Parts: sequence; C-alpha cells; structure tokens
Amino acid sequence: MSGSHNIALLRHRYVHIRDGYAGPDAHHAVWFGVSVTPGRALGCHVLLEAGAVVVDLPLHALATTPDAPPIALSDAVQWDSYGWRAEIFEPPYLCGLTCDLLTADHHILTGQQGSLWFALDHVGDGYSLEPGQHKHLWVIAREDGCLLLLPQDRFLVYEASFTAHDGIPRIHRQTAVWSAEP
Repeated sequence: MSGSHNIALLRHRYVHIRDGYAGPDAHHAVWFGVSVTPGRALGCHVLLEAGAVVVDLPLHALATTPDAPPIALSDAVQWDSYGWRAEIFEPPYLCGLTCDLLTADHHILTGQQGSLWFALDHVGDGYSLEPGQHKHLWVIAREDGCLLLLPQDRFLVYEASFTAHDGIPRIHRQTAVWSAEP
C-alpha cells in the first residue's frame, strides 16, 4: 500500500512560525513535510531560519505572513488525521487557484477567499476506503495569511477560463465502488 506516516511536500513552502510554537519569537521557516497520526492534528515539519528542524507543529502555528491574525486549531483544521498513511497530491491545474470558502455545513459562502496549495489524501484506512467518506484535505492559504486544512466540500474553485459560480452546487456523495471487472 502506498503512503507514509511522514510525507515530504512536493515542493517546500516559505512560512512564518507564530510566537511561542518554536521558541519565544516568530521565525521564518521552510515547510518541507508533514506527518499523520490517527487522533492527532496534521503535524508540520519545518526548517527554521536559525538552522533548527522542528517537527509536528500544528498547522495553526504556521502562517504565510508575519502579521496573520491568530486562529484556533479547530478553525484551521476540521478533522484530526484518520490513518497512519497519506499522500500529498498537488495537481498543477488546481494548485494556486483562488477558492471561495464555505461554512462547515457547506451551505453558505463565508466571504473569505484563499489559494489552493496542495491536498493530503489519506490511504488504506476505513474512511478513505469508504466512497461516501473519502475526501482530499486541501491546504489553503487564506487571504489574511492563515493556513487551513479543509475537505474539498468546504470551498468552490475559481478558474477564470472555466468556472462560473451561480450559488453553491448540490453535489451527491459517492456511495458506490466502481469497478470495470465483475
């Protein structure tokens, strides 16, 4: 089975570490990997500008700008990891596109936007094997500098040459496992 507990990002990202998470001062850092542990929030692995490697920081400890507003972990990350293995998925077509964020019930636009960075896809666990539960969890850089980890049903993507938002579309959950062979 593919996937791993520690996963390298497909490309490193420059971030800021908020005060108190890696020492007394905010730090410039390079985010280079993540870890997944069932029942724990996504862990972020970074290299600090001072040369120290810090592992398993919570996502809300990272930001894209040094002046990003504080955010609770429960607002940044909807769910804890639900398996020991995952993969990073960074499709060039979607990465970098702007998205409109939805409320947790998927019914209302929040008025906030972000940029898609990459997705985390858990593999080999009960949730990812169940069609109605399997979701890509996307790292989104919100316009205010906060980083979020949201499932794909919590945002609408804007792609100027293709999409046209006209409300929030109703999408049915997958319930079947499709196979070409009987």
